[in-house]
Amino acid sequence: MKKIVIIAAMSKEIALIKSMLGAVRSEKTAAAEFFYGTVGEKEILLIKSGIGKVCAAAAAVEAINRFHPDAVINTGAAGGISSGLAVMDVVAASTTAYYDVFCGGEWGQVQDFPKYFDADASLYQKALALGITGGVIASGDKFVTSGAEVAEIKKVCPDAVAVDMESAALAQVCYMYRVPFLSLRVISDTPGVANHAAQYENFWETAGEESFKVLRKLLEAL
Repeated sequence: MKKIVIIAAMSKEIALIKSMLGAVRSEKTAAAEFFYGTVGEKEILLIKSGIGKVCAAAAAVEAINRFHPDAVINTGAAGGISSGLAVMDVVAASTTAYYDVFCGGEWGQVQDFPKYFDADASLYQKALALGITGGVIASGDKFVTSGAEVAEIKKVCPDAVAVDMESAALAQVCYMYRVPFLSLRVISDTPGVANHAAQYENFWETAGEESFKVLRKLLEAL
């Protein structure tokens, strides 16, 4: 793979990733902020999409049409909703789904699309080879904070290990355009615990480049 799009939602996430790239050329479009750089011999288009499904999907469509990538990788933070995950763990999405979609059929399924959007098998296996956790990531337009919210999400996506606000939308766009996709998320908080808000605030103080070492290793392995 020679041309790779990396999409993250927030400035804090982008700042961490930009340190990996060589000389960066930036461009702002109606959909997102684009940063062009390299990792080794690979051309990288890093995108700050903004938060939520609509922003993520708009950025992905524009990136695919402009850059014609060999793969799209989503990265950033997620809430851990599995007892086996702790803050600063990294999760590769084996598949993604919406927890807040209802079109009259099965909860979580957009009409005429599968409920679950599988990761590209090769990208996923390369990520797991780095020693990280794999599992289902559920997406919705809500910052999840409570155990009650987690319980409702589990009714739609029983096997979900993490929640975010973009992965499934990006996966759906890549499914439509037939572009290999992987979501790679760092656990920033674990909704439902007593000190939940403090977890998220402290995460950005301690994350640093270390939390994104898996992304760097994955890029080097492609």
